[in-house]
Amino acid sequence: MTGKAGPIIFAFIVFFSCSTDERSGRFDHLDKRTKIRLRQYLAEGKRLYTLHCANCHQPDGRGLARLYPPLKGSDYLLPNVADVICGMRYGQKGEITVNGIVFNQEMPGIPGITDLEIAEIATYVYTVFADTARIFTLNEIRQIMNTCQTHADTTDNL
Repeated sequence: MTGKAGPIIFAFIVFFSCSTDERSGRFDHLDKRTKIRLRQYLAEGKRLYTLHCANCHQPDGRGLARLYPPLKGSDYLLPNVADVICGMRYGQKGEITVNGIVFNQEMPGIPGITDLEIAEIATYVYTVFADTARIFTLNEIRQIMNTCQTHADTTDNL
């Protein structure tokens, strides 16, 4: 019996592992190849988000009180894409206002993070927390990273 149960269990896991978003038709406008790529970026993006971002922004993206801003339902993400992307590697200092609340906690950057990892995290954050269906391409991330305002004294010593 275990010989036949294996493929059935596998099929069950694959069927129910699809995200609710995918089953709801949220990604119907995407072609098959793009859907596969999106699933790959979301899986790796979630892993990287959990590793680097969830401690402050929380696993559900709701932030932590008035210390760390929420990502889920944030009015900051969509109009500030370049700042968010640059912040992943270089951090962010100074006040920002998210959903009418002022935050002024320094966000450390992740200096060793690659452009691909940034693309994967950004795809995850913007798809899951900003309710978009967007894949950030490596070229798009590279273009944004070329516009980042960095401080030589903070990046040279890393």
